[in-house]
Amino acid sequence: MKYLRRRFLTGLLILLPAVVTGWIMWKVFTSVDSVLQPIQERYPIIDFPGVGFAIVILIIMFVGVFAGNFIGRRIIAQGERILYKLPFIRRIYIAVKELSQVFLAGRKMVFKEVVVIRYPHPGTFALGFVTETGTRTFNEAVGTEVLNIFIPTTPNPTSGFLLFVPAADVMRLPVSVEEGLKMVVSGGVFVPGPLVDDTATPGDAESS
Repeated sequence: MKYLRRRFLTGLLILLPAVVTGWIMWKVFTSVDSVLQPIQERYPIIDFPGVGFAIVILIIMFVGVFAGNFIGRRIIAQGERILYKLPFIRRIYIAVKELSQVFLAGRKMVFKEVVVIRYPHPGTFALGFVTETGTRTFNEAVGTEVLNIFIPTTPNPTSGFLLFVPAADVMRLPVSVEEGLKMVVSGGVFVPGPLVDDTATPGDAESS
């Protein structure tokens, strides 16, 4: 029974990520593909799977090319200035833009390194990401050098909160930002190689 249970869990661990990923991609595809549904109902000649998805991809590509030239940049900048003047919409736009640049544009410099701090009380620890060092004015105000630490929530790392932690109380982890994000998304199930206890045996893991 132990052998069968182990093989079943192995198969489940292999299939589950693939099935869930495929399901998410299918939902995204069908949602995007249905954008042109009103037009397709009016003109049945273009009513076949994939048309809406292909057109949306072409529109995104066109906007990317358009934003790459001088005129496009000027028009987009003018549009952003208008959005920045709208009180409620401004906050939503800025938040979505910043998150998009972090997770889609590869701005790895936003999260500089992975750290551990004592939080929410001295007996526990929280995983965080250094975003910036404290300014001289802020350091002088609190009387010590601080680091700006972003503490993400699990399993959604796009939300969280900001802490200003004395640099002396910050413990660095020898892992990449990508590995740190994987730890957050997996709820601690994923553990990067440098943090794995190589002395543990399969028997120890089984008994635990």
